[in-house]
This record gives sequence, C-alpha cells and structure tokens, in this order.
Amino acid sequence: MALTQQHIEQIRQCHLFEQLTDAELNQVASHGYLVELYAGQTIFSQGDSCHQFYLVQRGMIKLYRTSVDGTEKVMDLAGPKQLFAEAVMFTGKYPLHAAAIEPSTVFAFDCKDFMTQMHDNVELCFRLMLSMSQRLHGMINEIDRLTLHSGTQRLAQYLLEQVPEGVMQSPCIRLLVPKMVIASRLGIQPETFSRIMARLRSDGMIETHNDTILLKDLRALRCLAACPG
Repeated sequence: MALTQQHIEQIRQCHLFEQLTDAELNQVASHGYLVELYAGQTIFSQGDSCHQFYLVQRGMIKLYRTSVDGTEKVMDLAGPKQLFAEAVMFTGKYPLHAAAIEPSTVFAFDCKDFMTQMHDNVELCFRLMLSMSQRLHGMINEIDRLTLHSGTQRLAQYLLEQVPEGVMQSPCIRLLVPKMVIASRLGIQPETFSRIMARLRSDGMIETHNDTILLKDLRALRCLAACPG
C-alpha cells in the first residue's frame, strides 16, 4: 500500500526521521509502503537478502533465531514507533527471522534509496548511527542480564519495565505478547516462567488475571530484581 500524507506524519514521529525536511521525508516515503501482516506471518527469514528495513505502525514483531532442533530464541520485540532491521542494510543479509506476533502493520523502506539519501545528508547518517548505538547498548545490557542475573531477576525486571511512567504503586500491567515469547526473550523455559510467576503470587508480590498482572509490592519486586533470586 502506498503511503499517504497521514502515514508520512506518523513516520516523522520516529526519531530517525523527525528532523528531516518535508522534501527529505517525502523522498523516503516515496520509496516506502505499508505492509499488513496477519498473526504468525513471516516478514523475512535469516539469510534472506536485505532490501528493506521497517518501522512498526501497530502490533508487535518478534525477531528470533532457531536452533538446529527448531527451538526459537526470541532476540528482540519491536512495537509501535520502533525500527527494526535498520542496521542490516550495511551487511546485506538478515541475521534473524522476523514475524508478526499479532495482526500488525509495518512501514517498509527501501535500503538502497535510504543509503543514497544518507550519502547526501550527514545529519541522517548520525541519526542512524545513534539508532544503531542504542540497539547495541540494549544488546549489551541483555547479555549482562542473561549471564549475570537469575531467571527470577530477569522476570522481575521485565514486569517492572512494563509499569507506565509516573505510576508509583500497585499498577496493573497487561502482557502484550504470549508468555512463551516472553520466556524465550528472557532466556528461561516456559515451565520455569510459570514456576517463578507462581512463587511471586504466593509471596504476595503480584496478582494475575489471565494476561493482566497487578504488581502488589513494587518495593519487593525492585529488591528481587536487584538481588540474586
């Protein structure tokens, strides 16, 4: 689907594009299009040649790898206003699989055209470098969590990260992705995920109602996230 002016204004809200002039943004949009995805639909597979990078308009995208036995390891999740695969334009092939977790819509941008624009726009180059640096920093933090923190710590941290900004006590959060995907993202087995959730409930830290979780004791959760568990 070709992009409308309304779509272009949505794209401008992404940090990578927000400082572009109208002419520059229209140039990006002229080589972009909207992709509607059904739940489970693959966007690209590991090893595919990279011709597009993406910005999520709605829904949730999982980026994952598969082991020899077919086990999925979720490496990242991309939600609305988040970019993915933007760094891959320099390598030529996607290093991961990408698929929609739920019905989703993404903006697809042409890598070749975007690299041509970067050649003539130093500011755009720096913005892409910032985006890539932030992703690298996030990956380093993720490695730190996976290697130095227990499964209990990682789950407690994840729950705390879902708390809306400014909420100080007893927030209700909603798990936006399946629990199996969260478990994979955190590097724990689904059964371990369930055991930790049960322990948090029995300890009075949380209360669960399907995919909605009441964080009853934020102080205890923060302590748990900071200490070996």
